Amino acid sequence: MSASIKEVARLAGVSVATVSHVINGTRFVSDATRSRVQSAIETLQYSPNILARKFKTGSRDTVGFIVPDIANGYFATLIEEVEDVLQGRGFRLIVSNTRENAARELDSLRMLSSGVVDGFVIASAVDDYEDIAAVLPRNFPVVLIDRALAHAPVDIVTTDNTDAITEGVSALIAHGHTRIGFMASVRHLSTTAERVRAYRSALTKHSVPLDPTLVRYLESMSDPVQPCAESLMDAGCTAIVASNNVLTSQLLAAFHAGTLSHRNVEILGYRDPGYGAYPLDDAHWLEEPIGEMGRLAGEAIIRRLADPLARPQQTVLRASYAPRGATEAGVRRG
Repeated sequence: MSASIKEVARLAGVSVATVSHVINGTRFVSDATRSRVQSAIETLQYSPNILARKFKTGSRDTVGFIVPDIANGYFATLIEEVEDVLQGRGFRLIVSNTRENAARELDSLRMLSSGVVDGFVIASAVDDYEDIAAVLPRNFPVVLIDRALAHAPVDIVTTDNTDAITEGVSALIAHGHTRIGFMASVRHLSTTAERVRAYRSALTKHSVPLDPTLVRYLESMSDPVQPCAESLMDAGCTAIVASNNVLTSQLLAAFHAGTLSHRNVEILGYRDPGYGAYPLDDAHWLEEPIGEMGRLAGEAIIRRLADPLARPQQTVLRASYAPRGATEAGVRRG
């Protein structure tokens, strides 16, 4: 059986509380006493809780990843990429699923930052970074991924979708569509706002009248896509833009199942690694560099952990557009 903390304290000639303070760095302990405790730990081969095993430096070698939807293939891929980078540097990853709920996110941040993780990668569901700053220790290492936030003095890794959406909507217009619906995700997200702006800008660029009723927001992950699609088609839309991979997947599934009454509709939507069920000629495709975004975020949090006071950096990648019928090899990447 492994030694107990009481045995370590007895051998070192100190209290259990002193051993705990040495392990967790929670109170000043003289060098002589610290040396006796560390010697006793080594002699007894005592294994403290994994969260405190780095008692010399105070580091847990653990990063938290806050994601809004762990079942979404997009975020699952980001998790894998970030974890690969961290494991290569000797760090572990803890994932917290917020289900697009800001209160859950803040609770997770508050709990995990109180001695569980050294820093965070966050795909946030909150409106403003000040909400996050209010629950974290000062200068706690943070990297935002996918979603930018106002007043965020931290590293950010995002993708610019503007050119890809403009190109895709322009292709729909070139095919003769002037009633183009837009199925948008949660209204307050930076990604949603960016994509709606790009859609509207593309219509204006081609002198297509803007009809605000053709932009429909789905405000939660549980909102059904089919009624939204039906209402857009009833409003005369002959093409629909889906603003993320989940909406695209559900829209294609409804068409494949034959549950939508209108069939002659072109779709512009987002691909992700889980779309093997749908051939490329089913839609015009938008694609984000998910793998690269995850890798860069992993490298960013490693840098931030090494130097928490370094000047924040923002990295912006580019999404790409592939026309309907493009082959896998022919998908252009931004």
